Amino acid sequence: MARILYLNLPAEGHVNPTLGLVKQLVENGEEVVYMCTEDYRNKLSQTGAQFLPFQLNEEIFKELGFNPAEIKHPLQFTEFILRGIIQPHISEILRLTENESFDFVLFDSMFGWGGPIIAEKLGIPSICSISHFVIANVPDFEMPTDAVDLDMDALRDRITNAAQQIAAEYNVDVPAFEDISRQIGKYKLIFTSRYFQPDADKLDESFIFTGSSIIPRSDAPDFPLEQLHSKYEQVVYISMGTILNKDVEFYKLCFEAFQDIPAQFVLSCGKDTDLDPLGDCIPHHFIIEPYVPQLEILQRADAFITHAGMNSTSEALYYNVPLVMIPLSSDQPVVAKRVEELGAGIALDKYNLTPEVLKSALLQVLHDASYKQNAKQIGDSFREAGGYQEAARRVVSLFSKV
Repeated sequence: MARILYLNLPAEGHVNPTLGLVKQLVENGEEVVYMCTEDYRNKLSQTGAQFLPFQLNEEIFKELGFNPAEIKHPLQFTEFILRGIIQPHISEILRLTENESFDFVLFDSMFGWGGPIIAEKLGIPSICSISHFVIANVPDFEMPTDAVDLDMDALRDRITNAAQQIAAEYNVDVPAFEDISRQIGKYKLIFTSRYFQPDADKLDESFIFTGSSIIPRSDAPDFPLEQLHSKYEQVVYISMGTILNKDVEFYKLCFEAFQDIPAQFVLSCGKDTDLDPLGDCIPHHFIIEPYVPQLEILQRADAFITHAGMNSTSEALYYNVPLVMIPLSSDQPVVAKRVEELGAGIALDKYNLTPEVLKSALLQVLHDASYKQNAKQIGDSFREAGGYQEAARRVVSLFSKV
């Protein structure tokens, strides 16, 4: 039996894909100590893992002015990884584990360079787990057209200074800029398929694709699933994720666009979103809840309107559901582009949304069978990759190799 340390950040899109893997490892007889913030104690403890909390310093994010919807350049993300995650948190993680003994560490890719630092200081091998697409080629850090207001020299200086401070503190070499936030390490476990991954032919065998990790969620709320097909043949699910879901104007747009479409709509609006001012605008065929059992809804859905977050997109495609996508930030435009390339959905520009555009895209996805067929092809690739059972098998098999 191995004793494994798993490090992750408090984000649904990063934690949820790991739950099946951790549960399977525990059922296989391995001991897993999972480090995340206190908010995830209940969810992670239910996998059978031991839970060890660390404190995320959110004040650092405020000081950095980090907003996932406002990143204009890849180096802003590098600074976030370096100064927001690695610099303030690696010392605490090492302190919390200094009297512990592990055979292996799995770390989420958001730890970037910090993952190998922790593994080196603990004297154990590591695997990087990745819940999003991999950038096959190191990007050329030229100024994008929408980043003209960034002081790039100052940004580079901040990154350089922080990297040198970290390297001196832990007696390690300073990596190249692109390696600070990149998925580095001997092996990388990716919760998607080679078919769905863009430019997969450019990734070597150190990238291990195991498909989506889908398991039932014990924290899913109750929902009247029997109502979904009680009045209408088709079901449309709308969710903009757990972070960027407070755009009331977008929901108002949906109400106007879909008021005459004969389908059952389910809208997950988030617990902190106040839709009371729109009460008179809500069509009768909408079921609106702050939070819904997403996996159960997707198994019954005919289309999914989404921000194209990697986690939500993968779950929909696993259940062969085509998408209408309005990417908002981060890697969402890349995910939406890939879905559209493979013919499983339609991507819309968030700056040019109208009721007519939204309605037209949804009707196309609902009535053109090719979208459903192409979604199923991606879903098949996920299932064929083996999921969390294969991920657990591969992780254990790598112990003797890393």
